[in-house]
Amino acid sequence: MSATTFLSARRRDWQDFRLLWGGQSVSLVGDQVFLLALPLAALRELHAGTMQVALLAALSRLPFLLLGLPAGVWVARLGLRRSMLGADLVRSAAVLSLPLAAWLDFLAPAQLFAVALVTGTAMVFFQVAYQSYTPALIADDRRLHAANTRLSLSESTALLIGPGLAGVVISAVGATRALLLDAGSYAVSVLTLTAIRHRETIVPARQPMWHDVRDGLRFVARHPVLRPIMMCSAAYNLGVAMYDALLAVFAVQHLHLSAWAFGTALAVGGAGFPLGGLLARRTAARVGLGPSLAVAALPSIAGLAIGASAHGHQAAALLAAGTFVNGVGQGLFAVNALTLRHLAAPPELTTRATAVHRFVTWGMLPLGSVLAGLVGGAFGVRAAMLAAAATTAFCLPPLLARPLLSARRPQRQTALG
Repeated sequence: MSATTFLSARRRDWQDFRLLWGGQSVSLVGDQVFLLALPLAALRELHAGTMQVALLAALSRLPFLLLGLPAGVWVARLGLRRSMLGADLVRSAAVLSLPLAAWLDFLAPAQLFAVALVTGTAMVFFQVAYQSYTPALIADDRRLHAANTRLSLSESTALLIGPGLAGVVISAVGATRALLLDAGSYAVSVLTLTAIRHRETIVPARQPMWHDVRDGLRFVARHPVLRPIMMCSAAYNLGVAMYDALLAVFAVQHLHLSAWAFGTALAVGGAGFPLGGLLARRTAARVGLGPSLAVAALPSIAGLAIGASAHGHQAAALLAAGTFVNGVGQGLFAVNALTLRHLAAPPELTTRATAVHRFVTWGMLPLGSVLAGLVGGAFGVRAAMLAAAATTAFCLPPLLARPLLSARRPQRQTALG
């Protein structure tokens, strides 16, 4: 390949990445509207209780536990881009059904539960494909870290402006009508994914699906870097799921915040996420990629403790401060952990390694949501929020594993073995 052809290919790949990045930036903002509007629709329009709201969160995350492992094989066999397109079309249709049902005065709790389950199922396939697509587009390790930083900044920006936008829209038109914004964001994602010119080489199946699943499990379970990252994320996600499942109940019913005040507090605090993403590369350069994860875990845990302690006239300010501190840690962790995972997995195992990671780590989310409902019902919402923050502290021990602390500047794994 000539130098001109090589540079042209790199520019084309970066243009494809920018399409992926742009579409997901819009879609992630829509997701924030969905995350706030769905429990508020249950609380305000259907008068749901604490356990029902927690169950709603659990159902949206249950597919990661049920389908997380085979999803990695299915996505690899179907194609990453096609998997993302299909998932976005399914999510758009499911979300659109809610405002339509409300307009026809037909909205019921069963439909909310069904939409949570369907969108969660589509998200399983989208996330496995999405997190495996960037290394397929970007061959250069330095550009890979830059690309992951941009993706993390999109998530951070969505967390910054999404809740505030959601609060304003929900206050103006109601929770179910606000979901039209989320459905529209999926349409934007479909358009940008369609415009990507990169085409994958899909390798035909050479062995039964469960053999592929087994190989992915063995690879991650035996890997000295991927295993502790997965264990850390699983412990942290269990606590975060407890926290998130009852956050709307805690803010609206316990702290008596309006939808606007709640959304604004999350939006102001959301500024921590992009800050953490911007600090990721500098922190990795200073202490090393692996050790930076332990550094990131400390504010991630502390922020949830601050949010769970919100009370009185300072409730909104404390909730915003806790979200900000937590966001700095999560933004830093997300970029560097994802880059480490991309570097550690060879191309033939990327989707399976991602699926195993998602299965274990996101499989904790429905468990955490149900646990939050049980603790909240037995001891109160405040106790459940504090218990959630304490649970996330169990993410620290895996990060102190010697192989992870030694992974300061790892090179990309190009082939198995």
